[in-house]
Amino acid sequence: MPHFLTRPALALLGTFALLCLAACAPTTSGSTATPTATPARVPAGWKVLTTTYFSLAYPPDWTPVAKYVPKNYPGEMAYTDYFLNTPDGHAQLDVFAAPVSSVPLYCRVARPQAQPTTLAGLPMRYALFVYPDAPGGVRWWSFVNAQKMGYGLRAYDGDASAATKAQDDAILATFRPDDATPLQC
Repeated sequence: MPHFLTRPALALLGTFALLCLAACAPTTSGSTATPTATPARVPAGWKVLTTTYFSLAYPPDWTPVAKYVPKNYPGEMAYTDYFLNTPDGHAQLDVFAAPVSSVPLYCRVARPQAQPTTLAGLPMRYALFVYPDAPGGVRWWSFVNAQKMGYGLRAYDGDASAATKAQDDAILATFRPDDATPLQC
């Protein structure tokens, strides 16, 4: 008699597969990771973070750190967040990719604080959020591609100098998703 996996066993197997995929550390250029689009305008000497869903260039003395973020609520998706730490270990920027769970909701709801803008040559939404641990604010851009993958790019520099914001903007300008075709609502 054939043996079939039970629903709990399949769920456990699926969870294990997602955890294994999410645990993959970020890679730099020259790796064997599935390539994404190469970042544009990479300054000489900068390194390139290459993930399954996007690539991004950063200064050679910065460090990328991957953090798996499990889903916390029903309908929410788990994802890996890539922080870019400054030489002193401060998490200055982060970028993540996660499937958009509700395209109709995304297309209908435009947060009043989100402004249309362009970053890295892509149409994005932008907002400044103020959190208790970031009193100067977090600059946040979002992009959704035609494959319904959502990207978040955050700069924890709301109260930083113009020079720091300019460097952060230069880093984020190198962002390239695996598919740069914007979602058409």
